[in-house]
Amino acid sequence: MKKWLFTFLAAVVLIGCSNNNIDTAKVRAAMQSIDPAGKEQLELALTAIDAGKYGDAAFPLKKIAFGSKLDKDQIKVLKDTMAKVQAKIAKGQ
Repeated sequence: MKKWLFTFLAAVVLIGCSNNNIDTAKVRAAMQSIDPAGKEQLELALTAIDAGKYGDAAFPLKKIAFGSKLDKDQIKVLKDTMAKVQAKIAKGQ
């Protein structure tokens, strides 16, 4: 698990996002089938993103990554969202 965590976080950091805009409606649509606890964390994260509080979105997104069962497409959306959030945080937004 720790190896997967390290690999996942490294991938998130290394992903270069040419478009740092986060379409929260698209993320919500892609995550409709996740478990209730995951949906709760998702709403926390997306509400923070919509408010421009990217630092507040990072932890709930990580909780989804490690606490919810996701399919391949959901993993891709989550990784992309996490990378964009990290890019916003790095820029001081």
